[in-house]
Amino acid sequence: MRYIKKLLPVEPYEIAALESWFSDLSAEGLHLYVSNTFFATFEEKEPKRMRYRMETKADRLDGLTDKPTDKERDAHREKGWEFVTELGRYFFIYSAEEGTPDYFDDPMEESRLYQTYANKRFSSAEPFLYAVLTLMIAAMIIIELMEWTHKSAYWMVHDIDIPFSSLPALLFPLFTGQRYKGMQRLQKSLSEGDAHPQDGDWMDGRLRRRHKLHYIGYIGLIVAIFLPLLPFTFGFTDKPIEELKHPLPMVALAEIENDPDFYYVDRYYQREDGPKEEWWERESNRAYSTPTIGAPIDISFNQAGRIDGKQDANGEPYESVLWIDYKKLSSFVSPMEYLEEDLRIFRRSDDTYTVLTDTPFDYAVLVEKEGFSALHIISGQKLLELTYYYGDADLKEHYDLYEKVLQQEYQR
Repeated sequence: MRYIKKLLPVEPYEIAALESWFSDLSAEGLHLYVSNTFFATFEEKEPKRMRYRMETKADRLDGLTDKPTDKERDAHREKGWEFVTELGRYFFIYSAEEGTPDYFDDPMEESRLYQTYANKRFSSAEPFLYAVLTLMIAAMIIIELMEWTHKSAYWMVHDIDIPFSSLPALLFPLFTGQRYKGMQRLQKSLSEGDAHPQDGDWMDGRLRRRHKLHYIGYIGLIVAIFLPLLPFTFGFTDKPIEELKHPLPMVALAEIENDPDFYYVDRYYQREDGPKEEWWERESNRAYSTPTIGAPIDISFNQAGRIDGKQDANGEPYESVLWIDYKKLSSFVSPMEYLEEDLRIFRRSDDTYTVLTDTPFDYAVLVEKEGFSALHIISGQKLLELTYYYGDADLKEHYDLYEKVLQQEYQR
């Protein structure tokens, strides 16, 4: 036997439309096998139009997995109706030959099922809870908006939280809450003795659009959950440069050193101002990336090398290290404001700042510290920052290397 799954075309409370859908498919040889509130599974058999009837589940203690009792099945069978499956926690579905009379003789008889069902399954508090949830999410969006408007350029670049990530969650109570309202309207109508709906067109565009909005609500909730994790998905930490699929905006340390005896090494000592005992060994040729809304492209990497027979200013064997940060900022972030705040945060009293003139860049500043130096360059919305150079080469002699990198359109 062959089974085919199909998404429900309309909401579960549109019982007349669903009943007509099941009947139309049975005429094509697809007979309902199992169903839930998302999709139905059909079994391929001989084409034969059947009648389908959705009846509310009676109130039972065993909850979501309840089935009709043998007594109920026998009572339906005596009138020509066979139990097929259940639809979620709401309905039992029966089928019968074309022309079979309805199981219930009058609407009031059927209404007693819904009167029992109403108090347990369709709580009047549900619309209220969805309204409260909607207001809570709206409040979160307002708070996010207020916080974002007060963020500085620096935090726009370094804050990995995606702003307004709660906005998609607003779709969930707005759209999925319509299903509960629709089920309540149906239950209220039937419990008051209104006739079971007989006419329903599952091809009705209005009904189908309403059903799609329900799924949009769930999609919004999923997006709201995973959207804040997006920077971590596109970023990486401590990744070997050779594993990157896209070439880096590389300024080669060998070109900075410009010495035929220079060679790269896999490990180096990170040096600060302290004594040698405070140095720590690190791996070189590693890349790091933390993209944000303020800086969609933000990547840093290091290089290290040595020159045998040469000593540094401390009398140690010469070892040079270069850390590079490459950022491409969003159009709403000012590179100058970002750089000024960045330098102010990490500025030390003994640092020497020199704004470089006569450069091919929009702005360049050299920061010299005891033992190492840094060079920060702005070109349009791009920042090229040699944030840590330990060595004795003059970084101002290599504008052509920096300009070449900045002219490239690096993409992730």
